[in-house]
Amino acid sequence: MVRVLLPCSTTGRRKAADNMARLAAGVRKRSDGTFEKRFTVDGKRYSSYGKTAKECEKKERELRQQIEAGLYVENRNLTLNQFYEEWKKSRVGVVKERTEISVDITYQTHFRDTLGKKKIRDIEKREIVQLQQELAKKLKPTSVNQYMTKLKSLLAAAVEEGIIAKNPAAGVKPLRTDGCTKASETIHRALTREEQEAFLQEAESEWLYPFFLFSLCTGMRILEIGALEWGDLDYINNVIHVSKTLSRRNGYYEVTTPKSKTSIRDIPINEPIRQAIKLQRDNMLMVFGSSSLKMSERVFLSLRKKQLDSAVAKQTIEKILKRLDKKGVCIEPFAHHAFRDTFATRYLEEGGNMQTLKTLLGHASLAMTADLYAHVLPTTKRQEMELVQNAFTRAAGG
Repeated sequence: MVRVLLPCSTTGRRKAADNMARLAAGVRKRSDGTFEKRFTVDGKRYSSYGKTAKECEKKERELRQQIEAGLYVENRNLTLNQFYEEWKKSRVGVVKERTEISVDITYQTHFRDTLGKKKIRDIEKREIVQLQQELAKKLKPTSVNQYMTKLKSLLAAAVEEGIIAKNPAAGVKPLRTDGCTKASETIHRALTREEQEAFLQEAESEWLYPFFLFSLCTGMRILEIGALEWGDLDYINNVIHVSKTLSRRNGYYEVTTPKSKTSIRDIPINEPIRQAIKLQRDNMLMVFGSSSLKMSERVFLSLRKKQLDSAVAKQTIEKILKRLDKKGVCIEPFAHHAFRDTFATRYLEEGGNMQTLKTLLGHASLAMTADLYAHVLPTTKRQEMELVQNAFTRAAGG
């Protein structure tokens, strides 16, 4: 006997019918899974789009308001600049402000005056390729690829909104980066032991001396140190809780969470770090009084009690290097980031583990740490091989 499973088939049809019934009038689900709402205003047909039916209806309300206020620009006449402004507003509160600032700088610098004035529907793949090649003449391939990725995301959003049917940047291949100079061979410079000693000796009379010492001993980023509060120094567990950073917004700094989860970390407090903190505590107490040592107050500030940033650090570093130069000690100019690189270099030179260094620096991957600092390891290879040699010598009874 053949059993026909009619109940299941009927149930499936009923569910499908129910799903269709839930959609508001004019809303339909497209083949790509997104939703479209068609409506008419003064005899003209319009469409709103969304990943869900609810989002689609929300876009419809917004679109109706724009039409009523005379602010709506038809899709066929919408320029990339106009769409970018809409897209930017839609991302507020969805992505981190630092990310938005980075995207905005990229757009304003490289796309606003090139593709931005063109209607989106008129932008062709070959124009994007030409722009990519122009950028490649003055920027590193890795940077160009990052910028093009942001452009692709913007145009992909235009496709989702139904403004264009196809992303003209989707088929643009990234530039090859295999011939590029590695970061470890360019901007990442550590101080030699002699430079480190000379600099610290000359910096002892400076207000930022404890700050420089703390930077060298922890390897923390300058904006992480700038956000550090006395309450983040945990003497019970003997660690520094790194859970905040600073972001610049409209000319001002504000405390935010780190961009990556791996940047949230604990750094053990050793004796040099303890001494740097004590020096800073004494300085703050002497200049600003006991109120500056409250748990919610910043640990490091400028002498004018302003936010410490790379510009303030750079000014003091340059002043110290000039004094050293007059004394016949010539040190190649460097920025605050050199302290972070110096920390990593000393750590590896003293036999530290790369995996542990990754955690201390707050890097997202071991590959990132290795790419930046693997060049330090050859200096320790001989020592490590001697340790292995000693182990085999003992095993052989030698």
